[in-house]
Amino acid sequence: MGNCCGPQLQYLEDLEYKQIVRLNIQEKDREGKCFGKFTLAFSLLPPSDYNCQIFDIENSKLRISGCALPGVDPRGECEKECQDTFIFLSHENTILTVLFDGHGKEGRRVSMFCKDYVTNYFNKNHEVFDTDPRGAIEEMIENCDTGLTTSGIDCNLSGSTVVMVVVNSLGIHAGSVGDSKAILATLPKDNSPVVLPSYKNSTFKRPVRPIRSLNIVPLTADQKPNHEEELKRIRAAGGVVEKLADDLGRPVGPYRVWKKNGNLPGLAMSRSVGDTIAHEIGVISTPITHTFPIYLAFDQFIVLASNGIWDVMENFEVVNFVEKFRGATSNCKSNYPAKTTNSTIARLLCEEARYRWLGVVEEDDVMIDDITCIVIELSYGEIIRRVETGDVKERQVNKFRSIVIENAVKSEMTGAVRKDKTRGSMAADQAVIEEALIELQNEDKKTQE
Repeated sequence: MGNCCGPQLQYLEDLEYKQIVRLNIQEKDREGKCFGKFTLAFSLLPPSDYNCQIFDIENSKLRISGCALPGVDPRGECEKECQDTFIFLSHENTILTVLFDGHGKEGRRVSMFCKDYVTNYFNKNHEVFDTDPRGAIEEMIENCDTGLTTSGIDCNLSGSTVVMVVVNSLGIHAGSVGDSKAILATLPKDNSPVVLPSYKNSTFKRPVRPIRSLNIVPLTADQKPNHEEELKRIRAAGGVVEKLADDLGRPVGPYRVWKKNGNLPGLAMSRSVGDTIAHEIGVISTPITHTFPIYLAFDQFIVLASNGIWDVMENFEVVNFVEKFRGATSNCKSNYPAKTTNSTIARLLCEEARYRWLGVVEEDDVMIDDITCIVIELSYGEIIRRVETGDVKERQVNKFRSIVIENAVKSEMTGAVRKDKTRGSMAADQAVIEEALIELQNEDKKTQE
């Protein structure tokens, strides 16, 4: 009998990202038909921004890493500076993480202005983020947009997206302007089976076998000009929402915002910071904000990323990848080849996204976009303390983490009382942690015997 199941998926187990790549790029005619290929070798750029810090909050520790990889023109015909940037800020029990994705000729200057403005605003008004984080997010971004118009930067056709997450004792507070977004990975409250990827292997698309089932909670929503409420506002302001047309008159790409009977600005989002011309026809800088309770016994990590990641990876792919490899080092290095021993999880995620972009380049002969992300590891705290005190060896960290979470889930399912759910808990119950430590020690004794 023949094999009815077909070839098995080859799951990604080891990571190594090289700096020099060689691609076979398709040559296509105006109708998109391939008539040949040519080989192109080029060098990828190291991170332009790279950071990893451990933050103390509510007697726990959160590890936050960020990375920005510059876009690349494989043909070397265009010098492209990275227009993405990010920042982590904290004050007492409040942490603010923000990612900016600039666009247009002055996109780099716009995103850097926003980064500086947000830093100064938070340092002067951090108490507002403790009491009214959503209001603080909205006011900060709108004030930033106003300040940008008087900064001397030409932002008529340049601007930036913004996505930010505030973590404090009140919960998780997210805000976004544009199409950069954030997601939360959290354990389900039942014994949901692990769902394996269904797509086939390809040269630049490698599935990751999930370690366990995680639910995905979108913390933000993309603001696209063709969305109903956004479209109404733009049309009421005199704008037009249409796709570009190719040489044959066929619509291509995303919906964009245009002036009537004009070819400007062509912005592919309905909200942004900057973009003065687009703001004349209904594009606004008001962020959309949401608040979510935080349950550290379940919530695992948050990912904020620019569309350099979301254009080539689905939500579940990002979550599976981070969960699989987030035991990576905290070292911020720019070494190549990049791997778990010399890279943070944020850098590894960016490198994986750029690897996916290589497949897009081979098929469509395009430039690689800037790629930026922030990863907030919410379940990091007690593990680090146990490692520092010697209770848990570094090689046992992932096992200890799994036991803590599994026991916390069991406690929840059996009706054990948790801390105030309206405010959330920033630390797993001590009884659960001690039980996990005992279980780990017993396993270690059996191994030694």
